[in-house]
Amino acid sequence: MIIAKEAVTLIHTDTKIHGLPETELYQSLSDDEKTRADEYRLTGDREHFIARRGILRNLLGASLGIDPSELRFSSTPVGKPFIASPENSGIWFNLSYSGNQIVFAFSGHPETGIAIEKIRTVEGIEELARNHFCAEEYAVIMNLPSWEKHGAFIRIWNLKEALIKASGWPCEQGLVAFDVATYYRMNRFRMPFGDNYTFTCITPVFDYICGYATALAIRLDQDEPLNLRRYSLQGGEYIEL
Repeated sequence: MIIAKEAVTLIHTDTKIHGLPETELYQSLSDDEKTRADEYRLTGDREHFIARRGILRNLLGASLGIDPSELRFSSTPVGKPFIASPENSGIWFNLSYSGNQIVFAFSGHPETGIAIEKIRTVEGIEELARNHFCAEEYAVIMNLPSWEKHGAFIRIWNLKEALIKASGWPCEQGLVAFDVATYYRMNRFRMPFGDNYTFTCITPVFDYICGYATALAIRLDQDEPLNLRRYSLQGGEYIEL
C-alpha cells in the first residue's frame, strides 16, 4: 500500500507514460465523471481527465479497501475536494496538473496543498504581479533581469497556489495573505499564517521534472516531523524516489 496516514505521500506521473489501462481507469470513475469524460471533444483532454481522476480513485480505493468507483467526493465552499464517503477515512488529498504532468499529495492532514506549473513566458507579467502579488513580491519580479522574471513569477505563483490550497482560502484572498518574497528561492521553510498556523513548505518537490515548478504546503501538528515519501508512476509501476 503506497498511501499511509502517518506519512505525506507525493506521486508524479505523465499522462503519456503512466502505463495504466485507460479502460480500467475509466471503469473506476463515478457515473458523473464518466459523463464529464465523454463530453470532452479533444481526445487528449479526455485521456488526461480519465488519468488524473482514475489514478486518484485507484490509489484511494486500494488504501481504503473499497472499489474505486464507490468513493464519493465533495468540496468545500471554495472548491477544495475531500472524501465524503467513506466518512472519516482519515486521508486527505490534493492534486494539480499542468500540460501532461500530474502530481498528487496524500496525508493525514486536511491542510495539504500541492501545485505544479509549467515555466513559460507570462503575458502581461508586470500587471499580473502588480495586481495579484504583495508589494515585496512585485519588487522582486521588477528587479530581476528580463530572462529571469518569468521563471521567478511562475515559482512564486506556484508556491502561493500550494499555500492557498492547503489553507482552504479563496484564491484572491490567499494571493495577498501569503508573502513568499523572502522564501521562494528556499527548498524548505516554515510559513506563518495568522496567529496559530504555520505551514511547512517544500519546493521543488519533484526536481527532476524539467521546465516545471512544483511545491507542497502542509500544516503539521506541533513538533511533528515531515515524513515524506515520493513516487513516480511509470509503465504501471510506482517507483519510489
